[in-house]
Amino acid sequence: MTNLLNVNIMAEEVMRQQESEAAAKQTPTTKFDVKNYLNTRLADNEVTKTLTIRLLPFTPEGGSPFFKVHMHQVRVNKEVSRSGWKTFPCPTKNKLGSECPFCEVASGARARKGSAVTEADKNHWADVEYANRPSEFWIVRCIERGHEEDGVKFWLFRNSKKGDGVYDKIMNIFHQRYKKAKEVGRENNIFDLNEGKDLLITISRDTNGKTVYNITDDDEKTPLSTNYDQAEAWIKDAKKWNEVYTVKPFEYMDIIIDGGVPVYDKEQGKYIEKTEYEKKKDNKAKQSAEIPTEDLSVAPKASIVEDAHAPFEEDDIPF
Repeated sequence: MTNLLNVNIMAEEVMRQQESEAAAKQTPTTKFDVKNYLNTRLADNEVTKTLTIRLLPFTPEGGSPFFKVHMHQVRVNKEVSRSGWKTFPCPTKNKLGSECPFCEVASGARARKGSAVTEADKNHWADVEYANRPSEFWIVRCIERGHEEDGVKFWLFRNSKKGDGVYDKIMNIFHQRYKKAKEVGRENNIFDLNEGKDLLITISRDTNGKTVYNITDDDEKTPLSTNYDQAEAWIKDAKKWNEVYTVKPFEYMDIIIDGGVPVYDKEQGKYIEKTEYEKKKDNKAKQSAEIPTEDLSVAPKASIVEDAHAPFEEDDIPF
């Protein structure tokens, strides 16, 4: 029998590459713009603030303003995010990809939890599973009053299993107004684009520093806009949620799980860990220093693109 080669072309690797190529072709190209996000974060010197918004249907075809998504909210190296936390759309749960390293870690931890012998081990793997499993969030499209020139903004907030989250507070207002009007034979839909209501979002912190949202509706019914063409443009805005909250490449998220800092390596065409990148860059610099040059006075300019780190994380929401 012929000896088998110890190097091979694995079917799984070929399929993974094909999937990556397909995903790359579908990667949203909307450029990061802070105006795409509703800024509900309090600045360091702010105690409270109130935003006035008008909800839009989630799609240009109309329908509910709410859209449920699955996100991984995980601890990260503070070089990645100053807060130490970062939120990632789940590729698999949101049907935006076939692999998710966070889900894989959660699944592996769940299996180890099931086979663990000691209570300490069970608790450990339960914590690992919990930290990496996806959570339900809601996204809405809205117009921020006073900043209509910014256009359509997206607001992402966590779904509350206790029924006391942002979604629940808005829906409570909707039902109260709707039911009261029905009792006297009238219609009152706060989401109506022609004669609905703006929402006032008051943001503050409780004694534990946790963000608290108080939501009320405006006193008056108003149209989305008195300018019909402007209202139509907002409703039909083509930006999609996954163009604003984009899915990171598999290797980026994998580095995050290990507590690393992803840096884009142009030569490899992918993200690698920062220490690996810097080591590679240092070796390259040493090799360049060892190569004699005939005339140093006319040495070529350094390639900024090749030596630069990955560009600013354009989909890393700054609030």
